[in-house]
Amino acid sequence: MNQSVTVSESLYETDYFLWLENQALAIKNRDIEGLDWENLLEEIEYLGREQINAVNSLLKQIIIHRLKLDYTSNIYSRHHWKCEINSFIDNLEDKLTNSIRNKITLEKPYNRARRTILEQYNINLPPDCPYSLDELITYVEVND
Repeated sequence: MNQSVTVSESLYETDYFLWLENQALAIKNRDIEGLDWENLLEEIEYLGREQINAVNSLLKQIIIHRLKLDYTSNIYSRHHWKCEINSFIDNLEDKLTNSIRNKITLEKPYNRARRTILEQYNINLPPDCPYSLDELITYVEVND
């Protein structure tokens, strides 16, 4: 086994930040032998999953608030829910790239949002998401 790989692997496990610095330096210097390929691959795949998870989490929050607006009779919180939706959309805009958009399905965030709402309210909700992705990323009018 290559000694630089052994050193990188032990750094990956014992000092992650130093490992990151070393990997960044190796990439910057185009030092192929200094790269910890296995752990770099794992980290890159993890970053991709985390981006999708972040988008799904924001979609869940948007869906929760949309369901509250559309399926509950609570009129006092409507303004707050609309502001929350718009804030979540702001955050989503920073993360929702075309490639991530192509990987998103609404089933998981909707089911999680639906479960959350049903824990809070005794209402009937559709089994499938009643919103399209385009509807979910459209700002709602706050002052109506």
